[in-house]
Amino acid sequence: MRRKHRSMGVDSRALAVILPFAVAGGCVVAAPPGRAGEAGAIETTLVDPGARFYGTFQSHNQKVVATPDGIFLAYSRDRVPVPGKPEAEAARWRLARSTDGGRSFETVLEAVHGTRAPALEADEAGNLHMTHPDWNDPRRPFLFYRFARGGDYGAPTVATIPDVPCGAKYAMAYDPGRKQFYIAAQFGQLLVVSPRGEVLRRGMGFAGRGPRAGTQYPHLTVSPDGVLHHAMTTVGRNRKGRDVYWDIHYMNSPDGGRTWRKLDGSVLSGNPVPDDTGPTDRISLDDEFEINSWLANMLVKDGKVHFIYRGRAMHYVRYDLASGRKDVALDGGQFGGTSISLSHVSGLLASRADHPGSPLYCMALDPARRALACLVSRDNGGTWSDHAVADADTFPGNAYAIGGARQVTDDGHVIGSFTGRIRSGGFCEGVWFFRTKAIDGETKR
Repeated sequence: MRRKHRSMGVDSRALAVILPFAVAGGCVVAAPPGRAGEAGAIETTLVDPGARFYGTFQSHNQKVVATPDGIFLAYSRDRVPVPGKPEAEAARWRLARSTDGGRSFETVLEAVHGTRAPALEADEAGNLHMTHPDWNDPRRPFLFYRFARGGDYGAPTVATIPDVPCGAKYAMAYDPGRKQFYIAAQFGQLLVVSPRGEVLRRGMGFAGRGPRAGTQYPHLTVSPDGVLHHAMTTVGRNRKGRDVYWDIHYMNSPDGGRTWRKLDGSVLSGNPVPDDTGPTDRISLDDEFEINSWLANMLVKDGKVHFIYRGRAMHYVRYDLASGRKDVALDGGQFGGTSISLSHVSGLLASRADHPGSPLYCMALDPARRALACLVSRDNGGTWSDHAVADADTFPGNAYAIGGARQVTDDGHVIGSFTGRIRSGGFCEGVWFFRTKAIDGETKR
């Protein structure tokens, strides 16, 4: 058992309240690796059994990343009262680090803000970057952290970016060609930020609202050719007057978020309306407007853009970026291998996008097994086969907010995190890490 807590020696307004490390949350608990069964094994590690407040939240951003300094995982742990604001909500979040391949973790940083689990990115030099909003701060800021490779992870440099209205939904992606980061906030604002946290440009992705629905859960990723891909789950109101996740839309930008276009390459004017009355490509189907359609993950690889989402079933769909056409569509009754079938509201798509022809992986829950499972595609999503399963005896039986790193790690693993289960009020039961070996020990070339 190791315990470590580092406070952040920077501006207290930027970093809110730094709390002492709680012994119960500092316990490192390693679960036994999953049994192989007829597929490979998914190893699971209980990172924090004391996490009780949303944990890994949902998989709209990247909360696990590997660098030469280890594996880093961000999550929210506790609900914390806001002095003088009984209606306000704040979370104690943590950044944990593993230096043994995910078998154990230690907390390197924690603080309290109006946020959910922070989003993480690593640059090509191995520096770690992190961002999150603070909706309790009247400046409505995003905080942008930089942790230098080989440095003190308890003392990052922190930039405060004011006037970015946002709730709990946001995403970040790194553009290595342009050496800049993109941050998409819940209500449509898109920030372009330097590695040091300077705002290079403020703009919009999707417009904040349309006649039927508004922006809610953004997704961002940058493909190896430098194109920024932006998808969105919207929220609208059904015929019973209840808010539902309405539909899912997509667009991309070849010039770093300055202009946007559709899958077929046609240019979109201004900031497009995010719902089905607007011009962007809709990923969800015509009969999925009032059933809480939800985009779980998006990945771009080898000229295709891949989506997994929950509609009337769990869907995997693939679009060809040259033609703009959907060329693969699988639902929850078909999306599986020989014995694995995936069906969940969240999940992970991962690959080595910079290695043409490398396998593509999809991780989600197999309901029949009540355990995490992984499929692999050797033909870029055309067909799928069993890859790995977690041990049902050590798996918590359910999972919330399954997500992970887009890239297979340099030592050849698919890595991610999930929350054990979620109960009413956002209260959860434990934060977990997972990893599984890629095909043939696929490593950095």
